[in-house]
Amino acid sequence: MSFCPGCGSALGDAAFVQEYWVAADRHVVCWCPSCALLCTVVLAAALVGTEPEH
Repeated sequence: MSFCPGCGSALGDAAFVQEYWVAADRHVVCWCPSCALLCTVVLAAALVGTEPEH
């Protein structure tokens, strides 16, 4: 992950980024020093969605 998912700033040496796996999903914990956002981004192996009836 090169950019903050919140503000879009480049994540440099002061940022914290850690990646780990849960089953087939990739989780990325990110802290941005520019906007102080601490979040977890989940990159799912598969996404199943539904659409409500119209």
